[in-house]
Amino acid sequence: MTKLKPLQIMVVTGTRPELIKMSAFLRLAAKDPEVYLTFVHSGQHYDDTLFGVFLRDLELPEPKYNVEVGSAPNSVQTANIILKLYEIIQKERPDVILAEGDTNTVFAAALTAFKTDIPFGHVEAGIRSFDWRMPEEVNRVLTSSCALLNFAPTSLAALNLISAGIPPNRIFVVGNPVVDAILQNLEFALQKSSIDKTLGIKTGEKIIVVTAHRPSNVDVKKSFEHIIQGLSKVDGARVIFPIHPRSRARIKEFNLQTLLQQAAHIELIEPLGYLDFLKLMSRATFFVTDSGGMQEEAVALKKPCLTLRENTERPETIETGGNVLVGNDPIKIQNYVTKLLNDPAFYARMCPRNNPFGDGTSSHQMLSILKEHYNKGQL
Repeated sequence: MTKLKPLQIMVVTGTRPELIKMSAFLRLAAKDPEVYLTFVHSGQHYDDTLFGVFLRDLELPEPKYNVEVGSAPNSVQTANIILKLYEIIQKERPDVILAEGDTNTVFAAALTAFKTDIPFGHVEAGIRSFDWRMPEEVNRVLTSSCALLNFAPTSLAALNLISAGIPPNRIFVVGNPVVDAILQNLEFALQKSSIDKTLGIKTGEKIIVVTAHRPSNVDVKKSFEHIIQGLSKVDGARVIFPIHPRSRARIKEFNLQTLLQQAAHIELIEPLGYLDFLKLMSRATFFVTDSGGMQEEAVALKKPCLTLRENTERPETIETGGNVLVGNDPIKIQNYVTKLLNDPAFYARMCPRNNPFGDGTSSHQMLSILKEHYNKGQL
């Protein structure tokens, strides 16, 4: 019997969250003798603080290809990624292409794979906000339609796919690889990172970690102002805000510096490397964020989360009791922050006990499914 050649997997990432969530899979595939791995980065996140430092912190190899697409309007950015990926695919001819999430990079990879007759695997498939104003929602729906293999993080995500007409034999519930990443890297972060010393965090000190980057929050002056106002009334905790370059630019553009100066407990710091950020999250009392990934990380770390959005594609985090949607309402933000800081019973109820996103074996499950399909001639 002729032995099959190694399974050729192309992993495409474009942003920091995608790299983090795929890091465990990249490590696993890279050391597997039955796999030939090609790692491609689109350059959607190109700043060293948003991508390069994560490669170094996670001790991952440099991508074989970097498309360097940079910033552009959504349609232009997507088109440019498609053009460059087509050239790479023609050169590499992978057996399967894999991408995680809902960015322009992911949709571009899915469409290019589909149009070049290469099987595509969508990681984190089936999550839905049902808010068609979000570019990410459009990307999610279109990407799943192009995918031969939809790796759903939960049963609810799988039901969303079935409701959209995706055949059940193209859907696999494997959990979310963000859990893999946290379980693999937390102990390493606790040992290697000194961010607590750098920031002067004291034992027992209450820390609120804040992130905000979504256009609906930071590109609209009133929305961004309301978020800062809600956090400015906090008493008895430090608010540490690793600020995205986009958000920092908007603070200057909207003249929000004075409002921040009046709230000395809000500390704007530069974006952190993954291990530093993971250690900071582990030391935090709770999170305030508009990030989908941080909602998942909060559950994995058993920390409460207040989400600066009116909806979420991670409703499982709300069902656990560990996440509340506060939007950009300053009163709602202030009230929930105050209650978490001052009501121990309420805080305890919001600490998730169960993780709906799996047990940290998502990467192994995905690789096994890919190998099984390949060995059966289905890739």
